[in-house]
Amino acid sequence: MGCPGRTASTGRLGRVIAEHLPCRAGDVVVRRLAHADAEAFAAGTTDTAVRQYGHLPLREYTPQTVRDQIDGVIADGLADGSLAVLAIADASSNQFLGSIVLFDIHDGRAEVGFWLTPQARGRGAARNALRAVVDLAARSGLTRLDARTHPANEGSQGVLHGAGFVHTRGPEEQVAPSGELVPVLTFERALTAR
Repeated sequence: MGCPGRTASTGRLGRVIAEHLPCRAGDVVVRRLAHADAEAFAAGTTDTAVRQYGHLPLREYTPQTVRDQIDGVIADGLADGSLAVLAIADASSNQFLGSIVLFDIHDGRAEVGFWLTPQARGRGAARNALRAVVDLAARSGLTRLDARTHPANEGSQGVLHGAGFVHTRGPEEQVAPSGELVPVLTFERALTAR
């Protein structure tokens, strides 16, 4: 398991995430989202569970929307250290399995969110991707990760607990990345510099 590079200085906090990609844990790799992922990403966002629990910023994603975001807001976020929308991929085939995102990056903290395509579920992909991102975040100089999930999303809660996250609040109503007010449980995990 691991990411390339050394821990960032706190002055460059968050901006070095891209320098530590790709990261691998188990049979998955967390890497930059690529144009080749656009079809699978867009298709994955139509899944019932992703729509119910993902609370993605856009209501609808097309392959072109995804490509535009890769070239725009996603590239900008990686460049300035404010956002990292990443792909979860099979380590052997490089097949897109889902997405994991670091956002709201500030003061040594970031929030992490993730979703998987239906065919990627049940193989430990989310667990391994989260392990890789914990390592990535620590190497990038972050000191804490936060996560939120719907109280009914037991799978996500299990992944978070398995990655060392602790339930700290909720359920309570909060605004999701989609802009909707939703019930959430809040989790956090302290990170150790690597």
